[in-house]
Amino acid sequence: MQKYFISKSDLANLVITGDDVFHIRQVMRGKIGDMIQVSDEERTCLAKITGITSNEVSFEIVDEEIGNNELPVFVSIFQGFPKGDKIEDIIKHGTELGAHSFIPTLMKRSVFKLDPKKKESKLIRFNKIAKEAAEQSFRAYVPRVEDILPLKAIDFSKFDKLVLCYEESAKEGECSNFKEIVKSLKPNDRVAVLIGPEGGIDNDELEYLAKLGFIPCALGPRILRTETAVFYALSSISFEMELK
Repeated sequence: MQKYFISKSDLANLVITGDDVFHIRQVMRGKIGDMIQVSDEERTCLAKITGITSNEVSFEIVDEEIGNNELPVFVSIFQGFPKGDKIEDIIKHGTELGAHSFIPTLMKRSVFKLDPKKKESKLIRFNKIAKEAAEQSFRAYVPRVEDILPLKAIDFSKFDKLVLCYEESAKEGECSNFKEIVKSLKPNDRVAVLIGPEGGIDNDELEYLAKLGFIPCALGPRILRTETAVFYALSSISFEMELK
């Protein structure tokens, strides 16, 4: 069964519009009578398709779904902007693992240089990737890729925990900070997880983050790639808080 996030007005009008119509018609080969889930991020309903046209898919609500597949804490990923299309995989799989939001972060050692003229189109694409991943993983909420920002333009004051994934901590043998933070988490805590780009974190940035209260954390004894660290962090939080 496929899940679709739709607007509140479309849910009220019992229709699906936009790009999801193509997905239902051409990708899923949907037909009248097929069961789907629809959600406006507040209500999630089991629905049956009642009509398909080139512009919209109509449905009737069979049942209102109860349940919440969200992490019990709100984890925001501040990812030092990596090379190529790695950021897209980070958003896709980070969404599957429960991230609440993403902020691609421009840091001193980021190879990527942002073209301001392309910023809006990138954010549109990134948020589309997050929506599709949230549907695939049956999330109740679509994570937002909020903005692409320089590190020192970000306000971290709203967070309860500040985690800096730092490879030098692993080299020095530190192996307890991250575990202690994860074990101390309480439901609804807001957690900032910051990961440097491929070149790592500059000393000036390290000092700046320390003043803000970020705790440098090794993610085990091995040195992880920038695109791997986020998955380790989210999986560890899920393991501690969701598995019985």
